[in-house]
Amino acid sequence: MKIISSSIEISAPKSLIWEILLDFNNYHLWNPFTPKIETDLIIGNGVKLHVAMNLNGKTQVQKESLLWVKNEVSIAWGITSVFPVTTERAQILTVINENTTLYETYDKFWGPLTPLVMLLYKNKIQNGFDACAKGLKDRAEYLYQQKQ
Repeated sequence: MKIISSSIEISAPKSLIWEILLDFNNYHLWNPFTPKIETDLIIGNGVKLHVAMNLNGKTQVQKESLLWVKNEVSIAWGITSVFPVTTERAQILTVINENTTLYETYDKFWGPLTPLVMLLYKNKIQNGFDACAKGLKDRAEYLYQQKQ
């Protein structure tokens, strides 16, 4: 198994960040890596990710399945079908204090094609996760300041 991850502290309450994470219609406002996500939030159903692997706005569609939604804690999707690579991508929120939240994201990869995926995409995925975390931080902190 291989894991790619990113994390960042966000100066905003967990509830606000959770709202942003579930507002799939507005991912384009803050997430340069996955500016569009389509899902009905039903466990086991499809998640259509529009991924900008090169962070250039050009997206490719990645179809995955919703694995879990734990209210105000985490959400995850992944590739679970019979495929030479299985994945689990999670986004996790942890309270540091009342107005500070730790955002973590990871993608776990299993299967015979994992070494090839790492060779071709590891740096792009890492850059994408870092950009996603930074974008979420900027968006959440801006919205939180507007509410003050």
